[in-house]
Amino acid sequence: MTNGKKSLGTVLSEALDVITQNPIIIVPYLIPVVIALLGAVIAFGTFVPREAVISGFELDPGFFLENALAFIGFASIFGVLAWIFGIVAAAFAITITWNAVQGRKVTLSEAWEQIGVNKIIILLIVYIITAILTFLGFFVLCIGALIVMILLIFVNQGIIIDNLDIGATFSNSYNIAKDNFFYILILVLAFAVLGFLLGLVPIIGGILSILVGMYATVTYTVLYLDRR
Repeated sequence: MTNGKKSLGTVLSEALDVITQNPIIIVPYLIPVVIALLGAVIAFGTFVPREAVISGFELDPGFFLENALAFIGFASIFGVLAWIFGIVAAAFAITITWNAVQGRKVTLSEAWEQIGVNKIIILLIVYIITAILTFLGFFVLCIGALIVMILLIFVNQGIIIDNLDIGATFSNSYNIAKDNFFYILILVLAFAVLGFLLGLVPIIGGILSILVGMYATVTYTVLYLDRR
């Protein structure tokens, strides 16, 4: 610990404690997983007709071309739904972590009362802005996107925990992140590598990657509460 600040090891350990002591934090993350699985099953149906499945999973390019628009439509709908519920899950993770750090345990309904629809709408807008800025970062510098990602890592925490508006939460995240840039860089790279490797695990790789994302959100929240 330096100057009263928690070390990375302590932050990671506390984040893990939050999850193990508040297992309900996992529940909201199950929704985007289910949506993604449903989307995959329906999308599979546009690739392979039922008769082909019965006869041995033979692909029919003609069948796919005839159903291409349906595939694109279903993929888009389920993709957007999974994205929205992923943001909602992150909001729950931040709220539960915030309460846990203060020694409080909350139910999902109590956490939702602290979040509310208004904050979810703001989060959706912030996610879109962040995605655009991150994309533009690619054109400024080779690692520009990574730099933008790091500097805006705390925008969600500012909205959920400190009730900041859109402009204020971007400014707040920038000020905190620039003073802790290399700490955050280490975490971002570590979680990215871990998520990628676990994502390669057959069948459950996608679920494991989502859980890594949850752990990352909790970790960033613990770090935010320590460094703000």
